[in-house]
Amino acid sequence: MAPPPPGRGPPRTRPHLGCAGWRARRRGSRGALGCRSRSQDYETATAYRGHPRAAHPTHQEVTVSRTPTPTEPSTPAGRDGTGRRRVGFVINPIKFDDLRAVREEADTVCHILGWDAPLWRETTEEDPGAGQARELLEAGCDLVVPIGGDGTVRTVASQLVGTEVPLGLVPGGTGNLLVRNLDLPFLSRRQALRIALTGDERRIDVGQVRWWDTDGGVHEDVFLVMAGVGMDADVMETTDDDVKKRMGWLAYLASAVRHGGDKPVPARFRVDDSEPVSAKVRSVVFGNVGKLQGGVAVLPEARIDDGQLDTFVVSPRGVTGWAGVVAAVATRGRLGGENAGYWQSSTIDVELGEPTRAQLDGDGIGHVTRIAGRILPGALIVRVRGKGATSWRSTRSDHAEGWLLGG
Repeated sequence: MAPPPPGRGPPRTRPHLGCAGWRARRRGSRGALGCRSRSQDYETATAYRGHPRAAHPTHQEVTVSRTPTPTEPSTPAGRDGTGRRRVGFVINPIKFDDLRAVREEADTVCHILGWDAPLWRETTEEDPGAGQARELLEAGCDLVVPIGGDGTVRTVASQLVGTEVPLGLVPGGTGNLLVRNLDLPFLSRRQALRIALTGDERRIDVGQVRWWDTDGGVHEDVFLVMAGVGMDADVMETTDDDVKKRMGWLAYLASAVRHGGDKPVPARFRVDDSEPVSAKVRSVVFGNVGKLQGGVAVLPEARIDDGQLDTFVVSPRGVTGWAGVVAAVATRGRLGGENAGYWQSSTIDVELGEPTRAQLDGDGIGHVTRIAGRILPGALIVRVRGKGATSWRSTRSDHAEGWLLGG
């Protein structure tokens, strides 16, 4: 496949296509998928701008174009200039047996670190976090922290994209994939709270997808970790919640074994502005990070701030084919050969030959007939480990310090 012609920016990494039967055909400007160019199809990112610090307090579409920087120091005082700082928590109550204990622990950490009493919002079945995050932005919070699973994190983060309000991360689910990929604590809530409140700020990329459902409806949302169609979505959707609580991430492995014999789905791909290719696939995954549950590096070249979307396609044939895929993942090798394809790009468009289940960061979005993805470089600020994470020590007691550093 030839790189994009001159005038369309620097050439992207060319697809590594190894699946048997893949074929490239030269088409017109719209290609076999009939998809428009990047500038037409995904020009802006919808972001909530109702925060008091926004220039125009309203919902609007803002273009995200800033080049991500590795780290940016956190602001020690409130962003409104008053010196007061307030955090807003969005908690998923079904993830915790003792909700009061979680809230009391977070309130105590905020008090020790000199923050105002936090604001709390709980997710509901009707609203898994978006509305609550908007309320906290409207209240002028300097930091928003979801406490729940990957789905809660994604939903809350979707409202912070394009704003200057950082996202703190406190694990509360089974996967905690964003937490793990950013090397943040996922076993100690206290340590995670400390980093969320005092850590450095880092800009990360955000994935954005548009999909077409079986009724022809078009939808759009973001993801922080991975989005996919096929087997990975089937695994996420069919893994029992009770089993996840008992087995942790191993529950997903058990579900994957059950779906190992599912039939492949015909699909056509268009990567950036290149020619479309075709294949019968078992799973297609768009990745913003590289690691899954258990530290399995599915996309070892993926970086959360490289401005690129990593995609892998799995199409193994029989037991031998699956063995090749498993071996590549186990050795952190690049997926390729006759059983898989892998590439990095700015955009990708996938048209499916039949309705196929899809997911965003583990949340099912139903069956789709087409899904397109792109990357929004540096669109979200998150709190990470850094020098700012220990700045409170000079003003807090040894007793408080020891408590915070404990499990």
